[in-house]
Amino acid sequence: MSSNAAQEFVNQLQYVERLIGENRLKDAARILNTLAKTAPEDPRLFLLGSLMAEAAQNSEGMLTAAQKAMALAPGWPVATIRLAGVYTTLGQADQAMHSAEQALGEAIQESTLSSELLTRAAAIAVKSQNYPKAASWAAQASKLEPGNPQLKHLWAEALAFNQQFEEAISLYTELLTQTPENTAILLDRLLAYVSTGQKGLALQDADQLLASDHQNETYLYYASLLKGETPPTQPAAVVQRLFNLSARNFDGHLVDNLQYQLPHDVAQLIISWYPDKQVDVLDLGCGTGLLGASLGPLKGVIVGVDLSSEMIRQAHQHNVYAQFNQVNILDALQATPAQHYDVITALDVLIYVGDLKPVIPNAYRILVPGGRFVFSCETAPKKIKTFALAATQRFIHQKAHTQKLLQDTGFTDIQIEDCVIRLENGEPVQGFVVTAQK
Repeated sequence: MSSNAAQEFVNQLQYVERLIGENRLKDAARILNTLAKTAPEDPRLFLLGSLMAEAAQNSEGMLTAAQKAMALAPGWPVATIRLAGVYTTLGQADQAMHSAEQALGEAIQESTLSSELLTRAAAIAVKSQNYPKAASWAAQASKLEPGNPQLKHLWAEALAFNQQFEEAISLYTELLTQTPENTAILLDRLLAYVSTGQKGLALQDADQLLASDHQNETYLYYASLLKGETPPTQPAAVVQRLFNLSARNFDGHLVDNLQYQLPHDVAQLIISWYPDKQVDVLDLGCGTGLLGASLGPLKGVIVGVDLSSEMIRQAHQHNVYAQFNQVNILDALQATPAQHYDVITALDVLIYVGDLKPVIPNAYRILVPGGRFVFSCETAPKKIKTFALAATQRFIHQKAHTQKLLQDTGFTDIQIEDCVIRLENGEPVQGFVVTAQK
């Protein structure tokens, strides 16, 4: 291939990458197929094929193409780090970390170690919840480019994820001297102050954030918390931040470590009500789709609602859900037509909502006659009359108040069963599961 032809080939590869970024996948595939006739064994074609498969939510194709690229170019860090990213997307944290370390080792051997490669490795480590490695690699990336504030911010975030809060606060403060109105960094420092119990300093940051945007729900939420008030719900951005980080390892951690069995138990309950599986289900706070996986294919439909795009990405892989809506559950309930579902579930999600007054009447409205609402709550002590925000920053609910809301709405056959929702730090979390019929 002449130098001009080689440059044109690279230009076409870059164009394909732009097309994938714009989600013009058919155009990208057409050009890739043409390029493959010229250089069928070029690993860069398979890297782009992997990106295209990811954009098309084709998990198998994404992995196969990345593996082919690595096989064609063994020892090439670019292909190896791509495979690491694919493993991360698929929730295979151990394989992801192994490939990320391999990519860095290859780059060191070739004397091509760069801040870009270290940054990608650090991001993979964060998503794999290997925070010590994330902090180490982000630090190396920042030291290779000491004048890059984005890399220093990544380093600070990795330190915070690794619970090295004082070191993170020091970096956040250093960054804020350069860009004092950077609200993202200010919010990160606020959270680090909260984690270290420095409420006064956290409240100062909250006040500064509110001065920049006095209607921001996240800023108002933290200001309210720091003043000892109980907000009615958690803002969408707070919940998204929490679950986007944990989505890839969520199933294993929740089921194996925290002994979370509610989706399996509720699925068995639904099947006992509808043994022919002719049922339409709305799964509020579907997470990674544990309920759908336990139900299996239905003759009706199951629709998932979750704020986290990463959770939805994982739930997609079960191939059970007919549709996903990335919205908070209050908006989902308000937007759903009346008499639309046979069963509504809200498992381990109302701990992020708080006030159930907007939830229960809307659930009643959108259930068909005879339909059932199944949900779980963490139990509030009797001195709490309605609901409260616990030290865990999760809402706890009073059983008697919850039952009264259901009765006042019109639900019948209300069953409330005490149970252990999950373990936390090895200790049982007390809660209750409700089934109520319209």
